[in-house]
Amino acid sequence: MERAESFWYSAKGPYVNDDRATLSGWMGIEMNAVSIEKWIKTLFVALGTILTVYIAFSTLGYVSNSKVHYANFAVGIMVLSSLYGVQNLFDDFRKDSNLKKLYFRVCLLFVGASLAIIGAIFVRVNALRLDQIHPFFEDFDFYMGLLFLTGVLLLTWFHWGLILTSLIALTVLYFFFGHYVTIPILMLPEYDPKFVMNYLGLGLAEGMFWFARVAADNIYFLIIYASLLLGVGMLKLVIEVGKVAGNRIRGGAAFPAIIGSGIVASVMGQAVANVVLTGRLTIPMMKARGFRSNMAGAIEAVASTSGQIMPPILGLAAFIIAVFLNVPYMDVALAGLIPALLFLSGVSCGVMVNAYSEDLPKLNETVDTEAIKRLLPSFLLSFGVVLFFLLGYYSPSFAGLLGIAVALVVCPLQGKYRPTKKELLDSFAEGLGLITLLSLLLIAVGPLAQTFQTTNLAQRLGAFLAQIVPDSKFLMLFGAMIVSLLLGMGLPTPVAYLVVALSLVPFIMETGVDAIVAHFFVFYFAVFSTLTPPVAVSALAAAKLSGGSFVGTAVDAMKLMLTTFIIPFAFCYHPVLLKFPNIGWDVLPPLLLVIALQVTTSAACYGYFFVKLNFLDRMLFMLLTLVGLVLLINWGGHEILFAVIFTFVVLSRIAFLKNKAKH
Repeated sequence: MERAESFWYSAKGPYVNDDRATLSGWMGIEMNAVSIEKWIKTLFVALGTILTVYIAFSTLGYVSNSKVHYANFAVGIMVLSSLYGVQNLFDDFRKDSNLKKLYFRVCLLFVGASLAIIGAIFVRVNALRLDQIHPFFEDFDFYMGLLFLTGVLLLTWFHWGLILTSLIALTVLYFFFGHYVTIPILMLPEYDPKFVMNYLGLGLAEGMFWFARVAADNIYFLIIYASLLLGVGMLKLVIEVGKVAGNRIRGGAAFPAIIGSGIVASVMGQAVANVVLTGRLTIPMMKARGFRSNMAGAIEAVASTSGQIMPPILGLAAFIIAVFLNVPYMDVALAGLIPALLFLSGVSCGVMVNAYSEDLPKLNETVDTEAIKRLLPSFLLSFGVVLFFLLGYYSPSFAGLLGIAVALVVCPLQGKYRPTKKELLDSFAEGLGLITLLSLLLIAVGPLAQTFQTTNLAQRLGAFLAQIVPDSKFLMLFGAMIVSLLLGMGLPTPVAYLVVALSLVPFIMETGVDAIVAHFFVFYFAVFSTLTPPVAVSALAAAKLSGGSFVGTAVDAMKLMLTTFIIPFAFCYHPVLLKFPNIGWDVLPPLLLVIALQVTTSAACYGYFFVKLNFLDRMLFMLLTLVGLVLLINWGGHEILFAVIFTFVVLSRIAFLKNKAKH
């Protein structure tokens, strides 16, 4: 309140001594600010609706997917990003007491929005001419392209932070001035600036427009559909379904989070947003049933992370994988099914072992069966339609558009759970906000990816690494894991994946790993990076909701995640795990071994395997896990024999402890 008064009255003039006048003036200005905020939101939704209708016509084939079309899309995203930024400024004003920071963000948004919108409109108006003359642009074209690129970077700074913007800016500067680099392996020839700008923003098929196609043609209506499902009541549905499972299992209070957050996240594909959305319901439920605050937050954070790897709608990076591999997105989604199920099995195993270790009860919650009966058709019918058309290799946006239509037709039949018009409109607005931010991100990272490709920077970095990294498949994979986790600490998951994929995937493939396997490996660890300290953004969001400490929540999340760190290494050494649906009986040995390793890892972490384990027994399980990892990496007769003998020793020890506990 103190900040608000100083802000408004500095604009109004001297302070008014009359308390009533002060109160009246403040309330009047505050009401005016609220009305402006509502007007901005209304304008955002109205323009977003126009863009949505336009993309719908494109999806249905009434608008040609030409370079002009993507220029139109870029203009729309620049305008919506700017309006969404204004809405964020109102939130900043209510929450942040640092006026200097607020003024800076106002200036950042104003300059970025102005440059981005003007530049995008210029490109759109001159799209046909630019396409005909590229890369021989006029000087004015070059400078307008530079303004457009600068505006996009400033908007990215506002919405996605300085670290990402700095990384993109550095790669752009490298493209322009790489001939000044003195390191021979990284030195570039001197390119004409207009040639560079052709690949960064004026070419209409490269740079900022490279991944714009992914946003417009693939993810747009999937995101809107996901948000609409929440509006028609899917969150309540999955929580109630989670209660059904939780009432039957020790520590069952966690299963509404595992099932609910997993399903919601599989549609949303965004970890942190999902933590905030579902954690408000699941975390208090877990705490009320005996889970520690840190553990409750950790379970929610890990369950929400699963959405970025759970088919059919994986995270944004999965669409980029499809672009890199030049395969239909559905092939990527199907390939990820078995690893995703193993992820859920690992998390569930860790939660149950922890529940037995801490003697937690079953959930014992009343299930709203009426809600399940009423809400389930909207989800199953619409999701079934989406899945059917995705499996038929239709455009993901087309599948999402039909899913929206089915959900809107069926939801009025939900009885007392029927959504109101306001709920539907709010969910649409939230979907618009999310697709706007994701589209801006895809446009912004285009120059980064283009620089890596056009300058051959990926191969240069690979050659540099080849000089310092031993020729070992395991060491290469381990190094790629570390880099992915480190990059993901300060970058969005798609960008962390993109950088590692461009720089390390070619090098990983030289060790004999298939392309799709190498891409999935770095993708998984980029996803896991949202839970790794010291940043651990998902754990941070969960800790705020649970009331636990950030460090404690992050540590508990890492213990749960240890059961899943095995998975990427498993499919690198056993690619059959990524072959779904073209699999046979040969998938069973690695599948069962991974599950067994998840059990032994959970026992080592939480100190329980049918009986309480002391420190030495936990170390025994840790050694058994290491033996299993060796077997996973080197599947041979001697390794199998040694693993069987060691397993027999451990199980004999457990039998002895159980017998001792009875007496």
